[in-house]
Amino acid sequence: MAVKIKRERPDQRRHHRVTAPLFVEYSGITARAADWSLGGLRVERFEGAVPATGTEIPLDLTLPFQGFDVRFKIEAEVVRTNPAEGMFAVRYTQIGERERELMQHFIEELIRGSMVDVEDTIQRIDVPVTPASLQPDLPKAQDGQVPVRRWPVKTVVMSGVYLALGTAVFTYASILFYSNFFKLEVESAVITAPVEAIVAHADGQVEIGALAPGQDIKSSDVILRVIDSTVEREIEIADLEVKERKAKLAYAKRRQAEELDRAKSYAAVEMKNIEQTRIEIESLMAQVKIAEENQGRLASLHSKGYTTDVKLNEAQTDVLKIRKELAIRQVELSARIDLASNNYGKRMFSGNETIGSADLIGSVKDLEAEVRLIEHEILLSQQRHISYLNQRERDAVRAPFDARVLEVRKPEGAQVKRGDVVAIIENRNRRHVTAWLKQDEVMRVGLGDEVQLFMPALGETLTGRISEIDRTTGFVREQEAQGIMAYEWRGQHDRSAMVTIAFDEPEKVRDEDKYRPGLPVIAVFDQRSTSPAISGLSGLLGL
Repeated sequence: MAVKIKRERPDQRRHHRVTAPLFVEYSGITARAADWSLGGLRVERFEGAVPATGTEIPLDLTLPFQGFDVRFKIEAEVVRTNPAEGMFAVRYTQIGERERELMQHFIEELIRGSMVDVEDTIQRIDVPVTPASLQPDLPKAQDGQVPVRRWPVKTVVMSGVYLALGTAVFTYASILFYSNFFKLEVESAVITAPVEAIVAHADGQVEIGALAPGQDIKSSDVILRVIDSTVEREIEIADLEVKERKAKLAYAKRRQAEELDRAKSYAAVEMKNIEQTRIEIESLMAQVKIAEENQGRLASLHSKGYTTDVKLNEAQTDVLKIRKELAIRQVELSARIDLASNNYGKRMFSGNETIGSADLIGSVKDLEAEVRLIEHEILLSQQRHISYLNQRERDAVRAPFDARVLEVRKPEGAQVKRGDVVAIIENRNRRHVTAWLKQDEVMRVGLGDEVQLFMPALGETLTGRISEIDRTTGFVREQEAQGIMAYEWRGQHDRSAMVTIAFDEPEKVRDEDKYRPGLPVIAVFDQRSTSPAISGLSGLLGL
């Protein structure tokens, strides 16, 4: 069967398309692929229902290879359809690695033209062949042994000597060539760790406690405090204000309790007065009844001529007086009841006088308002006190990470200013290797390159990778007087470029005391080419 290879321009296709036999089974219907590649395939004149564009479908593929049918399953996405012609094209979404390698091998063999049938590769092996010896015939000695003079002793010895010397010279030259052209060995490397300067956040007196070099501290632990005299004075004043207002509150509450007791006493007296007025009203009502009966009796006698007009008038006057007194007492009782119900616990009568002449006294509500005002003032004073305490806590310097103290520059109780360095700490959990390279050497290394790290003091070799390259760090110096950064010229032979190397296996260097910062390291780098042409050629060759 003729195999047709179809090539496309590189800007159109990522893979070669071939028309070699490939059978596709979908929905129980098997059809031959019109063309296929490593990225997808196309089916024409499909007898079943054509799937919709964008759907993901399962396919069973059968590839005739070397006389055998290789069958495997894949997942594909429909990218193009033509239902009128029964055509659909798919893109592979899930395909096994082995299946993909098989298809790639099949296509490559077709492209090379080396794909043939198995039966054509079987060679005939039934032709008899008699091999001829290529060794020369040696003369035989009398006793069947080679004569001594024919032994190649000198040749063997000299050949061995020259072979050993040549091997040694070749090995040494190979090592020199490899170490000078492929490897870069730097002896100025060292294990380092990030350091942090602990500075004072305010002016005042430093308080460091038992902080000492070599001490381990945990993250968020208080390293030092700065005692600010202004803040401490405000804290004391706020504390005194809280105590003063609490004393005023206690006094106001005592007055309020006394006033409540007084109000209860007045309330008891008032209830007694109300009851007494009610009794007086009942008495006056009885007197009015008696006076009215007396008036009626005198009026009857006066009509018969048995009494005088003066007696009748006096009886009428007594009735009016008693009624007036009864009305006054009734009004007073009603007013007392209303005032007692509305002013309960607020105002009381000062005595048992009538409503018009008695005074309303009492300050329970005033004292209650005064107590609430003092409580609010106490709350404000406490918040002010807490604010200054928080300010003192903010002035405390906490450890930003788990670290070890390297240096303490200020003693306990020393006066410091804002920004003064008090201590130096080191983050040993983030140790790495720092190597200083020359300017021409730093051009031959790159980010992510593997580095061999040999520690002579321990006799161990570890691996790492370049995580950072800084070419200008060695040129920068800080002017201490002005506190500004400036550039300082360095020569070509000065090691002014800093390369940071991270350990590939951090668990091997967990022992902080063994792999401590400052430990010397010899770093061996893989050299890169600085020529663009060579680098491009190496990239094409995959080196």
